[in-house]
Amino acid sequence: MKSTIDQETYQWLSKVLLMLGSLLLLVNVFLYFQHDPSLVSATRLSNFTFFLLGAVFVWVRMEYLKAFSFATYKARQVPMWASLFVFVAVAFARLF
Repeated sequence: MKSTIDQETYQWLSKVLLMLGSLLLLVNVFLYFQHDPSLVSATRLSNFTFFLLGAVFVWVRMEYLKAFSFATYKARQVPMWASLFVFVAVAFARLF
């Protein structure tokens, strides 16, 4: 069974992911300027979630390009996989 994404789902999902990313960015900025030592774990979790959300966004973009613009997908395949790896690595580095 081949899993693909249609254009309407991609547009809806990208808007939702961008909204969640914006909210997480605001939470990260708020937590960064709070000088309470008890908020360190919340900051770590928020950073972890933000970078994993970025990885999901790149993965969804790759699936969209694979389904609708295969030539663009082949041209950007290596840089997108590299950025996906960096997002996940930074997320786990921020968590631990």
